Amino acid sequence: FCKKLCVDPAIFDCIVDKIHEHVIFHSRLNNLQLPVSIQLAIFLNRAGHYGNAISPENIAQWAGVSVGSVINCTHRVMIAILSQHNEYIGVP
Repeated sequence: FCKKLCVDPAIFDCIVDKIHEHVIFHSRLNNLQLPVSIQLAIFLNRAGHYGNAISPENIAQWAGVSVGSVINCTHRVMIAILSQHNEYIGVP
């Protein structure tokens, strides 16, 4: 878990709790999305690696989803996290 997602499971759960209610994860058209935890895992896997390991194709194969889903999940999680930037990120 930590090797692929580069985060402790307790921190992962905390992030899911903070972002799961964001409007980006709730479609007005009733289009089904992957669970927020899966979308966050896809995002963290991409964010925590570099080079060929982060290609949408490699992440899609790892997660068992389409390349388009990898891109959409990455965008959704970035939007949800960045919307809370000022609340959770500060200068030490």
